[in-house]
Amino acid sequence: MDRKPVDEIVAQDILHSLSQAVFVVGADNCILDVYAQAEAIFERSRESLIGASIGQIRGIGTEALNIVARSRDENTPLNSYDVSVVPPIGDIELMDLHAHPYGSEGATLLTAQPRRITAFLEKRDHMEAAARSVSGLASMLAHEIKNPLSGIRGAAQLMGRALDDKNIKLTELICKEVDRIKGLVDELETFSNPSQAVLEPVNIHEVLDHVLNVAVAGFGAKCIFRPRFDPSLPPVAGLYDRLVQIFLNLIKNAVEAAGAEADITITTSYRHGIWITGRSGERIRLPIEIAIHDSGPGIPDHLKGHLFDPFVSGKEGGTGLGLALVARYVSEMGGTVTCDNHPHGGAVFRIQLALHEDAK
Repeated sequence: MDRKPVDEIVAQDILHSLSQAVFVVGADNCILDVYAQAEAIFERSRESLIGASIGQIRGIGTEALNIVARSRDENTPLNSYDVSVVPPIGDIELMDLHAHPYGSEGATLLTAQPRRITAFLEKRDHMEAAARSVSGLASMLAHEIKNPLSGIRGAAQLMGRALDDKNIKLTELICKEVDRIKGLVDELETFSNPSQAVLEPVNIHEVLDHVLNVAVAGFGAKCIFRPRFDPSLPPVAGLYDRLVQIFLNLIKNAVEAAGAEADITITTSYRHGIWITGRSGERIRLPIEIAIHDSGPGIPDHLKGHLFDPFVSGKEGGTGLGLALVARYVSEMGGTVTCDNHPHGGAVFRIQLALHEDAK
């Protein structure tokens, strides 16, 4: 048998085994062909779909027409995530759309991946719930710690009056350390309130370079760090110090999970066309992605879905507050953080951030 027909048969089989719908859309926005699960998802026969306008696709016609037109005009692949299906098709309430220019005749490939709305909201709700939990915890701890601190400081001052010059330094040290702890507690108390700081333009690579320098000089001295940065990325909307805390925490966790000689890849990239729907219904663009992939054993099944909860930790002796703080800080900057096991082993944490030019 000729090699080419075999390849065509294999390609057809692969296309039809995909779980999403695949359309070939002509320059006039009419459907030229359909593949994969297009008929099953949209509950229409192949014959009725071919020749129809992409704008008439049930539930997502307007969004489909828009992304196809933009992809053609800009001659670039585009993604649109969490597109509402109105009205829903069965239990399908969201779809992810991907458009890609195809050929030289103005054709476009459009794929539509069905998603249930609960699958999307679950991760974001979980992150925000973790942030709220830490807020309440911070307020409670701050209130409870302040009273004994005041007593300790007062007692040290009284002791200092009765001691000689040699021993008075010890009471001064106690007072100094109590004041330092009180400063930390004050920060913890204000942490329970939403941050009012104005987001600034931040070069994410300056943040990551600083964090990696800290890691190499200390806890990650024996590790292999593989930075794969896109130097063309524009500034993100954020707070420099908070971003340092976020990534220092994540990289330290990665080192602890994978061991002293961990192999960790840090990737920055621009995900063109990534949008999410905000709580008030507005569309928010989060195109800057930072991914941290470690060589550890991955996330245990019993911790999946709970990593951002306070006091949940997979480390012996861990407090379980680090990732909860990460969730809080990322949420304050309007971003998202997720974690999954990587197909090739280890865990991968992904943070999506907005551009400063889009910040309100």
